[in-house]
Amino acid sequence: MRLRKAMAVAVTTIALGLGAVACNDEVPATSAASAPAASHTPVPAGASSTGAGARTSAKPGIPAGTAKPTADASSRCHTGDLTVDVQLQPSSILPDSAMVLVTNKSSRTCTVYGYLGYGGLRADNSPMVVKTNRVAYPGAPMATTLKPGDSAFAGLKWSSCDKADPNCNVLAGLTVTPPDETTQVTANVLSVDGKPVDQLLVSAAGFTVGSLQPTHEGVDFTS
Repeated sequence: MRLRKAMAVAVTTIALGLGAVACNDEVPATSAASAPAASHTPVPAGASSTGAGARTSAKPGIPAGTAKPTADASSRCHTGDLTVDVQLQPSSILPDSAMVLVTNKSSRTCTVYGYLGYGGLRADNSPMVVKTNRVAYPGAPMATTLKPGDSAFAGLKWSSCDKADPNCNVLAGLTVTPPDETTQVTANVLSVDGKPVDQLLVSAAGFTVGSLQPTHEGVDFTS
């Protein structure tokens, strides 16, 4: 399916399919911050909105790693509680990068902690496995408690490629697996000018994924 408009953004190389289970690492918990807008980083308006994201069933895949949950399943944010917005960042920050916002659309308070898992969708809506490399950037993950409407943030970057290259991942959509979940939400992707993005060209190296944080400050990759 095409990406819908809503809002927009250690080291192990892994392949994450649509069934990839995102993971976490043990760190102190913190409450979600209502992040002030950074002068150098465009943060999409409506970061606390509750736009709907589509869920997909898990498919067999490679887990993102061993998790050490900080909260039990009843307090963890589940896939159905969340929307995910991918806001592409201007070249002045870093070309082919995005800020990812994970927003609690439910009526309950829940916690996210760790890293997001990513998968691709082809033009015919079939799944595509995309290589993913997790990095503790801008630091270790922080357990973030999200009240209804609150968001957590993470950075995402990749290298573009020539569409004619057989190794180029031509993505018509992105799916995201929340930490410790096995089902996905279809992300909403916005360009720098706020328009929906219906194609991403991602090299065979895949995505570099930053850790989930309670504020957008510092999560953008700069190199």
